[in-house]
Amino acid sequence: MQEKPPRSRPVPVYVVIARIVIVCGMSFTAAAAIFFFLGGVWQVGLPALGLALAFLVLMFLVERSAE
Repeated sequence: MQEKPPRSRPVPVYVVIARIVIVCGMSFTAAAAIFFFLGGVWQVGLPALGLALAFLVLMFLVERSAE
């Protein structure tokens, strides 16, 4: 006989809002980094890339805290 899968609990609202903000921030900063890299402006592109990576780390932290 098959066991029933465990019931999933609802995701808190603050996690949903954090996910939306983080994904928007990460996509905006990554797009800006690509834009500046293509334009040859490395002095602005590298900090933008750093911010995109910071948003990625923040996503991992939020996901870990949601468990």
